Amino acid sequence: MKGEEAPQEWSRYREQVTRGLRAAECIIAPSHAMLAELHHYYGPLPSSAVIPNGRDSERFRSRVKEPIVFAAGRVWDEAKNIASLSNVSGAIDWPVCVAGDTRHPGGGTRTPANVRALGILTSEGLADWLARAAIYCLPARYEPFGLSVLEAALSGCALVLGDIPSLRENWEGAAAFVPPDDGAALGRELQEMIANTPRRHALATAAHERALGFTPERMASAYQNIYADIPANAALVTHKD
Repeated sequence: MKGEEAPQEWSRYREQVTRGLRAAECIIAPSHAMLAELHHYYGPLPSSAVIPNGRDSERFRSRVKEPIVFAAGRVWDEAKNIASLSNVSGAIDWPVCVAGDTRHPGGGTRTPANVRALGILTSEGLADWLARAAIYCLPARYEPFGLSVLEAALSGCALVLGDIPSLRENWEGAAAFVPPDDGAALGRELQEMIANTPRRHALATAAHERALGFTPERMASAYQNIYADIPANAALVTHKD
């Protein structure tokens, strides 16, 4: 996410994660991009599979869309890159509303400027904002899958996303992509999406159709198949140092 090697003090963390992953019967990731990262940083790994996350489409709906750019995520988290959206909010015609935790686990808060900060929402409150917002924006630097993007797509939002492998994997052809650290490109893309109603509607429709394939039933069935292939005595094996 930071584009550089982790500092030396993270070595013990890497060692512990490596041991845990190699002790597993099977490694499951929510995207091919995330699995590739695991193999790169912690490999070689045992048997692995990709099972995308799923959401119940009945929990989300699309109402008459309002001129709102909406984002949700940990505001303090550099990986979510909410700050980039905050920085360009003054250059676009629509208001930007952001939901998410502003309190950093290490102390202090990271309140976004130039946006309407909604704080932490209930699941119902989040679904309501997604139903109203015409555009969902997540210029993420890092995402294993992007569950909030799936929920936004199920809610009929047009998507403006960070151009990273995991989001491309799931939303290629159904979203607009911008380099996460190019604030000028983000501002231009949002303004273009605001001004071009037919394009916005077309991308929202494409994202919704794509999202309907990420069902909980499909996810659960894939997990059942994985467990069925694991030897029956695997749960009795204790992996020792």
